[in-house]
Amino acid sequence: MAVQLKTTGSSSKQSTTRWRGILLSTILVALLFVGLYSQPLFFDEDGLDQKPISKKLHTNQAVFDPSHGRDRPLILYAYAESDNARENLEFFVKRGLHARADFIFIFNGETDAVGMIPTNLENVKIVQRENTCYDIGAFGQVLAKDGLWMKYKRFITLNASIRGPFLPVWSDECWTDAFLNKLSDTVKLVGLSYHCVPSPHVQSMLLATDRVGMKILLDPTYAYSVPLDTPPWGGAELPVGYSVCYSDYAQAVHAEIGMARLIRSQGFEVDVMLTSVHAYTPKEYCEVLGPQSDHLGAGNYFGSNVHPYELIFAKANRGIDDALLDHLTEWHYTMNDTSWDKCGRDRP
Repeated sequence: MAVQLKTTGSSSKQSTTRWRGILLSTILVALLFVGLYSQPLFFDEDGLDQKPISKKLHTNQAVFDPSHGRDRPLILYAYAESDNARENLEFFVKRGLHARADFIFIFNGETDAVGMIPTNLENVKIVQRENTCYDIGAFGQVLAKDGLWMKYKRFITLNASIRGPFLPVWSDECWTDAFLNKLSDTVKLVGLSYHCVPSPHVQSMLLATDRVGMKILLDPTYAYSVPLDTPPWGGAELPVGYSVCYSDYAQAVHAEIGMARLIRSQGFEVDVMLTSVHAYTPKEYCEVLGPQSDHLGAGNYFGSNVHPYELIFAKANRGIDDALLDHLTEWHYTMNDTSWDKCGRDRP
């Protein structure tokens, strides 16, 4: 025989109170999640003790909000007006863009070169800003704005002092893959060339990293963690990495020199495209070269010049081999294949 429970006024009030409590708890949990996800998140599984990056910016910027997956790399290209930079930008737009990455062009200072960027590509965006902070600081500002960097897993930063990509006709490799595929569980910073003076470092005209590396380079709590004297560029009291707006050229160079040291301080390694570096350990390499270790100069590469095919990009503003650079530029312009063919025309 079923027992029918009679609902009394008291039990009805208790039920109402209980449901109100459940509803209130649900609302509080929802608000908590909204608050958490409105700020950049720092993932503990990477094994780094991270603190939030400051969202304070020095200039107003309209920053790209990507709508596609995190597996797409983010490519940031920094530009400041000069005749050489304009030639390099033109080449990159025609030969370097493709559909399988997101591109942000950062224009520092007054220039009409903005008009060279295609406006019909949804994966290509523009940031116009004052010419402050130098390239390293400008990259940091754009990446930190609204937690943009947290939407990506892999990154390449480059500036308009280099021309490329140049790939030989027998290579079908996508230029962005050539750099990003060198990243690994142990390697968190990849560049073009290695320089030993005043301290061993990866030169910053092009750098590739992943989210772990970017966390290290962007977090201001790490910026002062590797005291380094780099005369004449700066002393141990100065910061390194992407997190600071650098006020003068010497500070920016000091920041570049310290980036490899910062990555290594967290237990990771760096790598470069330059062939000769791989014939030695980093220490041996610097001992062999002595003080003359900047290969990106005329005759500075063991008595010869670095070929653009070795680095994929050429340092175009130092007169290293202008005749070769002019010929390669002309030849690659006439070729039918571009990065759209080698990397992909369709968004994944």
